[in-house]
Amino acid sequence: MSSTNGEIEEQHAIVKTPRDSQIRKVDKKEIKSATTTSQRPTSTGSMKTQEPSKAGQGDSTNPQQIKKKKPSDFHYGKIIGEGSYSEVVLAKDISSGKEYAIKILEKRHILKEKKEKYVHREKEVLNKLYSHPFFVKLYFTFQDSNKLYFGLSYAKNGELLKYINKVGSFDEKCTQFYSAEVTSALEYLHSLGIIHRDLKPENILLDEDMHIKITDFGTAKILESKSREARANSFVGTAQYVSPELLTNKSACKR
Repeated sequence: MSSTNGEIEEQHAIVKTPRDSQIRKVDKKEIKSATTTSQRPTSTGSMKTQEPSKAGQGDSTNPQQIKKKKPSDFHYGKIIGEGSYSEVVLAKDISSGKEYAIKILEKRHILKEKKEKYVHREKEVLNKLYSHPFFVKLYFTFQDSNKLYFGLSYAKNGELLKYINKVGSFDEKCTQFYSAEVTSALEYLHSLGIIHRDLKPENILLDEDMHIKITDFGTAKILESKSREARANSFVGTAQYVSPELLTNKSACKR
């Protein structure tokens, strides 16, 4: 699910790296430290509600359970993203004032199109990726009689594609910076036996500090085998961005 942010004023005439505007290589020890914290113990099949991290504690901490949320707990704003069977809405938690990108899925459409396994898989993948800084976070889920709700982190600066279209191409330092972040994210993803299968600029969001947040795991694949040769053979994703091996061999793998 790609998201756009129409409400955020564009303050970047060109794309810049985070606030100090300094390019540095991603420290693997730093990433390892961020990613070795305990993952959220939410099962794939249940809709357990989780509390977002408290201010000052950092997003990589494991949130505590709170009272189950419901649709009336939020003020809903504009639509910031749309997909084939869902939409993403900017919403504010009435009690805390915190903003979330809430993904809303129609149960009737999911059942009609037989998309249940994709919804469960996306939730499972997001739970596995919760502690890593370069992926959107799934803070909580809830439902009513007609819809499912995923409470995701809100990337205030929208899609990377917006900045690519605006400047045409990035300079060398900016390219190095974002290449390093994407590489770090994919290394971690693949270490878990997960392949995204629809990675593109629309699915790379930018937070308020201009760091990446990879999103949209509806077509992701969790490889059963840990073998280096484990592959996924189905043709999914966006035609303009499919990998060469998928076009030639009709399969994709994590390496």
